[in-house]
Amino acid sequence: MKALIFNSGLGKRMGSLTENNPKSLVKLYNGETILERQIRILNECGIFDFIITTGPFKEQIESVCAKFTDSNFTFVNNPIYDKTNYIYSMYLAKDYLNSDILLLHGDLVFLKSLVASLLNDKRPSICLINEEKELPEKDFKGRIQGGRLKEVSINIFDSDCYAFQPLYKLSYDVLKMWLQKVSEFVKNGNTSVYAENALNEILDKVSIFVKSYSNSYVEEIDNLEDYERVNDDIKRLSKVKGK
Repeated sequence: MKALIFNSGLGKRMGSLTENNPKSLVKLYNGETILERQIRILNECGIFDFIITTGPFKEQIESVCAKFTDSNFTFVNNPIYDKTNYIYSMYLAKDYLNSDILLLHGDLVFLKSLVASLLNDKRPSICLINEEKELPEKDFKGRIQGGRLKEVSINIFDSDCYAFQPLYKLSYDVLKMWLQKVSEFVKNGNTSVYAENALNEILDKVSIFVKSYSNSYVEEIDNLEDYERVNDDIKRLSKVKGK
């Protein structure tokens, strides 16, 4: 199992915290950066092979990763990170994605227990929803039917839609179909959309099962308000639910 981490964005909504470094290298309450926390947790769960996409500050990301001497890293730089969405970064990384993976965004903060639960789940492809959380206005929602993912979008608010976080466990078969559709989008010049726009076009052909994270924790940090809230959350939760 490998991990694909998208770290090619600008993080413009983080103000001064991302003037001189990418969002993934913002420090959390215990001095760890978001990226260091992600890698440490994934290592503790048995994942040591990483594909990391980069944009600005790629040297800083590579330097931080070099501290994890037991892990193997492949870095894929998106040279037009300021003109494309991460669908293009995924396209650039496609030649290295040749196994089952955990796919996640570089601004996600989560508990070790959640990753362990994902990996221990026998179902080959899984996404995360929270049926107890109010639907976010501007973030991803997942449309769920029959226990399977049918659509991912920021613009859906129906009764079968739930708060959704971009942390997936995917079998290689599902990943390969997604990558084929991503390639089609890129070749047609559709590089400013989410990678999930391509995913939506194959969800009637694959099974990505649903797992609730209502009893665990995973949140993304988009802005300074998120940063303060998530920092406080994990400081509290890490003491009782595992790091």
